[in-house]
Amino acid sequence: MITQERERLHRLNLLPIVISFSIISFSTGCGEITYPKEKLGESLIKVCKDEYNIDVDARIIGKTLAIYLPIANLFDITLNISETAWDKVSDVLLGARRISLSTDADIEFYCVIAQDISLPEIQLVIVNYVEDAKRVLFSDISRGEYFKRTLVDINENPQAKKEQAIIDVFGKMELEKEWQDKILEDFFRSPPSSLEGIGYWQKEFYIKDITLEEFLAQQIARRIKMKFREKEDLEKYALKSVNGSFEAKDGLKTFLVSFNAESILFIIDAAEKASIEKEIFANAFEEMGDVIYGYKFKDFDLAGLTEKSTNRKLLVSKEDLYLFKKRKLGIDGILAGFK
Repeated sequence: MITQERERLHRLNLLPIVISFSIISFSTGCGEITYPKEKLGESLIKVCKDEYNIDVDARIIGKTLAIYLPIANLFDITLNISETAWDKVSDVLLGARRISLSTDADIEFYCVIAQDISLPEIQLVIVNYVEDAKRVLFSDISRGEYFKRTLVDINENPQAKKEQAIIDVFGKMELEKEWQDKILEDFFRSPPSSLEGIGYWQKEFYIKDITLEEFLAQQIARRIKMKFREKEDLEKYALKSVNGSFEAKDGLKTFLVSFNAESILFIIDAAEKASIEKEIFANAFEEMGDVIYGYKFKDFDLAGLTEKSTNRKLLVSKEDLYLFKKRKLGIDGILAGFK
């Protein structure tokens, strides 16, 4: 099972790594305004069609460039992304990157939503930060680090899932279709409030203007999940779910990550259980610190971790997080706030 999961992760992880090699070859025009902001969406559609023979739809929402990519046979018989699909996704990502680096439009993120034409209820969503693309181009970050900074997710189409649940209710109410469409349009077809709601459904984008804070929160969660799946010394822990968010409340700005984690070993001794909990939190916090410090992000006050099944928490100030990354505060000092 572990081997199959690693293979799946390898195939997901391969995409941004391969594309990062392509940046150097195709970004020589970086810094030139090749694609003016007035026609940015049209330019991307044209580039994909003319250079890759791929049909896409595109829309700009604030500082986010969203691209919809319909693909025949997105998945293979093992329900992994097919090689042909990877090639097309790679081409579209490359086109989005080229255009984002050569425009006067203020684009901070680009997001590709790929769906199988015959199964649009399941989608592949990839989000990149334009500044990361610039940094890897100039070797300011490694290709491996660039890969870690890419959000890649396969999920159930959020809008399709929401509408189906409402339609099921309409069916029980025996509501006429005319009224069903009106209610859906008036109350249930709106931009998502979080990255988890991003998608494309019935020829409409469901996208939001992505912020750096929420992008970092999602990246922290993804990197924690990857670390626990890929490091051999952490395989003894089962990490069932990880969720990241950024919250501004009561005058405080906080990164929050909640997760379910437990040892797969049968442990009775209380002291040993406490040691296991600290090891889990230490590893999760190290990833959180790497992300925040890696972006030199300082517009926050606290960084928090919560294990949902035990409600154990770790809350660290911005100052302590930066002291830890500068090796002026050890992990024991960080875990002093563990409760």
